[in-house]
Amino acid sequence: VEYTELALDCLDLKAQEELLSPPLTVADAAVTETDLAEELPLCCCRLETPHSGGNVSSIDQSCMAMESTDGMLVRCQRRVTKQEMMRPSNTVHLLVLCEEHRAGMVKHHCCPGCGLFCRAGTFMECRPYGSISHRFHRDCASILRELRFCPHCGEDASGAKEVTVSRADPSPSVPRSNPGPTLSAVATLPSVPTMPAMITVGILFPVSKVKRGTLLQFAEVWDTVCILSSSFSLKPKKVKYPPRQLYISAKEGELQKVVHLLGNMLDPNFLMEGQNKGTPLHAAAAEGHQEICHMLVQAGANLDMFDEQQRTPLMAACENNNVETVKYLLRAGASVGHKDIIGFTCLHLAAKLGHCDIVHHLLAKASKYINCQDDGGWTPITWAIECKHKELVHLLLAKGADVNLRDKEENVCLHWAALSGCDDIALALLEAQCDLNAVNVHGDSALHVASRENHLECVILFLSRGADINQKNKEGETALDCCVFGSKVWTTLNTNKKLTDASRGRDSPGERLLSRDISRGYEAVPITCVNDVDSEPIPDNFKYIPDNCVTSPLNIDRDITHLQHCSCRENCSSSTCMCGQLSLRCWYDSEGRLPLDFCQREPPVLFECNHACSCWRTCRNRVVQNGLRARLQLFRTQKMGWGVRAMQEIPQGTFICEYVGEIITDAEANKRENDSFLFTLDNKVGDVHCIDARLFGNVGRFINHLCEPNLLAVRVFTMHQDLRFPRIAFFSSRPIKAGDQIGFDYGDHYWRVKSKYFSCQCGSLKCLQSAGSR
Repeated sequence: VEYTELALDCLDLKAQEELLSPPLTVADAAVTETDLAEELPLCCCRLETPHSGGNVSSIDQSCMAMESTDGMLVRCQRRVTKQEMMRPSNTVHLLVLCEEHRAGMVKHHCCPGCGLFCRAGTFMECRPYGSISHRFHRDCASILRELRFCPHCGEDASGAKEVTVSRADPSPSVPRSNPGPTLSAVATLPSVPTMPAMITVGILFPVSKVKRGTLLQFAEVWDTVCILSSSFSLKPKKVKYPPRQLYISAKEGELQKVVHLLGNMLDPNFLMEGQNKGTPLHAAAAEGHQEICHMLVQAGANLDMFDEQQRTPLMAACENNNVETVKYLLRAGASVGHKDIIGFTCLHLAAKLGHCDIVHHLLAKASKYINCQDDGGWTPITWAIECKHKELVHLLLAKGADVNLRDKEENVCLHWAALSGCDDIALALLEAQCDLNAVNVHGDSALHVASRENHLECVILFLSRGADINQKNKEGETALDCCVFGSKVWTTLNTNKKLTDASRGRDSPGERLLSRDISRGYEAVPITCVNDVDSEPIPDNFKYIPDNCVTSPLNIDRDITHLQHCSCRENCSSSTCMCGQLSLRCWYDSEGRLPLDFCQREPPVLFECNHACSCWRTCRNRVVQNGLRARLQLFRTQKMGWGVRAMQEIPQGTFICEYVGEIITDAEANKRENDSFLFTLDNKVGDVHCIDARLFGNVGRFINHLCEPNLLAVRVFTMHQDLRFPRIAFFSSRPIKAGDQIGFDYGDHYWRVKSKYFSCQCGSLKCLQSAGSR
């Protein structure tokens, strides 16, 4: 028999309303006619919708029934014999059913609220006529004037009973002779003609909206999508929805509506006008709708799509502290290092807003972005300090945040702690070896800033740590000149000045800061120059350069087509990386350090990835080309002239700096009178060349010889692979403490020539080149 489906709102339910309405009391006398006009929707379990015609796909030939058992869903995969579609209510999508489930539908065993069949498990059962059983879930009951009713017949649900039906043990599955293709979204098991093969596929929420904060594991999110995808496995209705509807539904958390809209081919990458041109994924991520995010991604949403502010969905989730959504997007492959129009990364956003959990998960995924700087030169820890997020500052310090990176005005973290007046944060920064006497472009130290802002606790802390009260900025002002006369800060500074002047001996010059950065900003980390030994001024007999230079043609092969390169899509840590194979393996670990078992006696040549490679600029096999990152200081030694020391704890295998200078031929080197700064490349290929750092060089030219060296020289190729001209990179050969002088072994050949003129002054008990050891 063929039936035609009728809309429920065309039925005259006035008699039903009169029967179901409770007796009016005095309190109910004010009920309006509008309230009385409310109607209870009834089921349409016994109505059929004829098939629309056309060819039936193999997907349509599988039963679409879903059953709920103990909170889990199973789907029937039996073949259908009739194409007429049925559904328990007009809120559920039309279903093509097998004969067994068609019979269950007619018996009212399908819940009108969620569309799941109630054949096993726990559910409510209404028996209005004795032998007839209406089944539905407790949460799917119809509600009118705060009363609950059976969604099938409209009877008062208080008379319904909760029943539990045990699930029959399924028979072993047997492959069918012609199974046909299955749904791509749901994995299925083969079934026999007489028994449905069921599969457990996950959890489905029986509500139309997913509440914000609902947490699902990654697999459960996928299962939800798989189940809901069956709702549009039939040919979608030809209803034209506006593209903006997908954005609105994603923002509101309307899970089933989003699935329906995606099934109607709405673009998941639609840019919403008036909402910073964000995509539906931006909206879902900002609101924390993790399940909707997954559906959009599976439908083709771009994880790294930009809005008008160049922000990605991951950045939206981070900004709104949606931890579970952030976890999902990270697992799905969202980029952590992307920057918006002001240079903010996800870490910057989370740090500025104090979202500790977000920062923790971001660092677990990509700790290399911890010191990433925005357009103002601020790192995530700078924002945490500015906003006084103490817990977050301690987290970032524990994860290795660099407290001495300079912003655009050359402020270090301590300047911002002094400005905010948070002495607890300032103390943590000092414990992390933040430079107390660092000055910015105005010549202000942290003491200047704290004094000007009248932050007494910070002033006392800085003075107790030895801050120089006599240090002047570019205006010629000391910290005492910057504070309010007669204030507590002024009194503290004035007293300290008198005591300091009284205790300071006339013959003790004290440490003088000669330069805040000898590289003039060419290095990512400033290199200060100090002298507390004599009156020698800052070295000015050379030009500081960050890379090797030439003064005569050497024909270095820089042809990009001659470069051997990799085709990696990941981080170049696998054995298949071509650049790693050239180096025998990729030697750098995730922190950019050489391993402890790296051969120091005969170090292998390192080939880093280059601009011809297919990998990202942030891959693991790029360290030397990223430049100097260790905090170093040029200082005056007692016996060896100028030297270089570490200003932080440096683990073994860390890249320190290069030896940079003028590349010359060996013949040219023999003509030069001063050979004190020559470094022979010793490439064993073609003519011999040298690096001369006498007139052009970097901080490496000041590194002294040590008989117990803590540096190791390694040949490295980066932007070219002309074997005649390797770069000379220094790595720490053992752990280096803050304040230790760094040095490498100049070699026996050097001392065979130079021992006639001077001896080694390294002071080591194992010194082999001192005057007493000869």
